[in-house]
Formats: sequence, C-alpha cells, structure tokens
Amino acid sequence: MLHIQAFLEKTKQMIEAAEKGAARYEDGKENDRSYDFFATIKPAVEQNEELVSQWTENALEFIKIHRPKYIYEEQIHAVKENFLEIMLQSYVHHIHKKRYKDLTESVLYTLQTVKDEIAKEGSL
Repeated sequence: MLHIQAFLEKTKQMIEAAEKGAARYEDGKENDRSYDFFATIKPAVEQNEELVSQWTENALEFIKIHRPKYIYEEQIHAVKENFLEIMLQSYVHHIHKKRYKDLTESVLYTLQTVKDEIAKEGSL
C-alpha cells in the first residue's frame, strides 16, 4: 500500500541528500579532502542504498497507480543508479566534474518532477 505522505518525505530526503552530496563533492574537489572508507563512506552509502531502495519501490507503485504523464519506469531505475553513483562519488571524487554535475542535475530534475506529481495527486 502506497502512503503518499511517506513517499513525499522520502523524495524530499533524496533531494536533500543529492544537494548535500553535490556540496560535499565540490568541497572535496576544491580542498582535496579525503574520507575514511569504513568510518564515513560505507555507512553513508548503505544508508542511501536503503533510502533509494524504498523510494524506488514507492515510485514504481506510484507510477502504476497514478500513471503520471511525464514519469516513466526507466527514469526511476536511472535515478536509483545515478543517485547511488553521485552519493559514492561525493566522497571519492573519481569522476569528472562535468559528469558529476550532469548526473546530479538529472537526478534532481526527476526527483523534483516526482515531488510535483505527488503534490498534484495529493491535492486531488
């Protein structure tokens, strides 16, 4: 059973995590910062994996029930994959700046579109 409010909260959490990740990536690139794998990176990635898995499940159910005009199953799977990539890369910086920016913008665009669709469905 899809709980719209919980799905909206997860979407907002993902937007916030992606924005924080982008800031961390910028800071790490500029200041040549490194993070401890076991103390910082692994727990953060695992936490984000849990969040994105729950969100993906909710998003696919939302699409099935509400059939939004501009959100497709392929986009949801792309967000899952790209979100995990940008979360990891925000710590390790093994990706070019332009690629990171493009992935982040893509994820944020889809998340914002989903958030808008949830709000639209919630107001009906």
